[in-house]
Amino acid sequence: MPISTAAGTVGLPPANDSVEHHSPIDRLPIYWLENMDLGVFLYREYATKNATGEPIGDSISYLLNEKPANAEWYTHLKPSGEVGVSMNQDNVITLDLPEKVFSAKLDRGLSERTIQQLVFTATAAASNAGLLVGSLPPKVRILVDGRANATVFGDLRLADSYDRDASFMAPIWIIDPQYGSTRKAGQIQFNARASKFSDGIYYSLESKDKSGKLTVLTAEEPIPEDKVNPDGSFDFTKQLSVGAYKLTFWGRESGSEEKIASVSSEFTIK
Repeated sequence: MPISTAAGTVGLPPANDSVEHHSPIDRLPIYWLENMDLGVFLYREYATKNATGEPIGDSISYLLNEKPANAEWYTHLKPSGEVGVSMNQDNVITLDLPEKVFSAKLDRGLSERTIQQLVFTATAAASNAGLLVGSLPPKVRILVDGRANATVFGDLRLADSYDRDASFMAPIWIIDPQYGSTRKAGQIQFNARASKFSDGIYYSLESKDKSGKLTVLTAEEPIPEDKVNPDGSFDFTKQLSVGAYKLTFWGRESGSEEKIASVSSEFTIK
């Protein structure tokens, strides 16, 4: 696995790093890894689960102990019920985790990506819950059984603290409808974010019958450039009736018909 940043390694435009905003929605932001033809990237899930009321600890515990909605998402972090969390006035979040969480033997590239899972999940949880103070960007300090600068995953020595590395974010991800979610029939909002591809962003929509057979409803539709916000986010609505669906987004570079960084979400309308 390349040590250098994921998007830069394969010549992709990196995703923008826009930290989540304070949200009244009681969901836990979790970042998972997924393998693509182009590399391993971070994808976000908003998980619904009974929580203790400590948003950062709840999100990290979910990452360590629960399964992602999408079977293709994963983590190399090992399960643990012991999660220590604190945060100071400078937006530095300290995670204190047991040594067993980091017991997988990974190469440097996967080690860096797995650390960024913790960084993105912790900072997302803090921002989503309105815990960040002022304008200082959040940082994450990782302790192993109370020890700073521990060696993890075989031979990675932890830094004093970590910022988000936006280049590890997936070039495209679907925010809504989330994978495996269920919605009521009617106007359904599609919400996603993407890197800036020179020939734009496209989507397709398929219906799925009980046998799993897919029928194309929209084969290929571009997202108008003026509908994409500066941070790469965009949304639009579709009228959908009862059924199962598969939504796919991809990017395209000028001079090529290749579908780049394709990502899909399967969901149900009742």
